[in-house]
Amino acid sequence: MAGQSRISADWTYIVVVDRFNTMGLGENVVTTTGTNSDSMYVFLPKTKTWLTLRVPYPQTYYARGNDGRIDDPNAGWKGRGMWSNYGNTNNWHIEGGKESRSKMVKFQMRPNPLAD
Repeated sequence: MAGQSRISADWTYIVVVDRFNTMGLGENVVTTTGTNSDSMYVFLPKTKTWLTLRVPYPQTYYARGNDGRIDDPNAGWKGRGMWSNYGNTNNWHIEGGKESRSKMVKFQMRPNPLAD
């Protein structure tokens, strides 16, 4: 439609600042979950852009929270990551139905696609 813009919105209420580069996208990167959607959003302050991260399987991932963790500071990208959980309010939408329990997923970013 001419003259109208497409607007999309998501309900986010938990914001986490990745102060220690646990996800591999830099220090002080802001993350928030797309509550009731299948995504986690990351704000990259250097470029002032948003990055959308999705979990391809299992269907579907309803993010409720996230937090960074460094398990081994000497292991590079393999020793760190951003953990996010499936919410417990929408499990009837997840594969397995009402009997499904909340789960955790780990986001990790390789410095390049071929990094070991």
